[in-house]
Amino acid sequence: MITLEGPPARVLTAYTHLLVERGIRGATLEAVARRAGLSKSGALHHFASVGALNAALFVELRAQARHDAEAMRRAPEGSVRYYLVSSLDRDSELERVIEAGYRIAQTGDEAALEVLRACRRDWLEVLAADTGDASLARMVLFAGDGVNHNALMNLPAGEEDVLTPEHVESLIVAFEQMPSRRTSTAAE
Repeated sequence: MITLEGPPARVLTAYTHLLVERGIRGATLEAVARRAGLSKSGALHHFASVGALNAALFVELRAQARHDAEAMRRAPEGSVRYYLVSSLDRDSELERVIEAGYRIAQTGDEAALEVLRACRRDWLEVLAADTGDASLARMVLFAGDGVNHNALMNLPAGEEDVLTPEHVESLIVAFEQMPSRRTSTAAE
């Protein structure tokens, strides 16, 4: 966790993992406390409600996404390669927080949707600045989202034939070979 440490981080991590593994219904305060190694009252000491857990998760998601967008901006390999290669990683802390945010958003929670939209805007902004082309930046964003979605279904190493690092590399090369329209970015 970027924003928390100690027992609050354990509670928020437990909540995040339960959301990802079991969904909203499985992420009860009792289950969160048990997963964090605390009593229910111990967990409630740090987060008085599920709403408080959600709010903390949204803060964490924004912090991690901003950190990731900044890493993407500074990546020596460029933002396109950074975004597409990192989209293969389904096990990172950032991916788990994003997925937990999606689980909450699926209930119609507008705050979750707004946080996820803000994260998307951050990544798109970096891609657009780096490529100089708003349309190309969107294509990379959407391709990365597709890579991430399909990585969820991947078979064990050596058995996967739809989405491999080699396939992602071929996507990167294709994007890098596309002509840039740097002069039109500001108009879009």
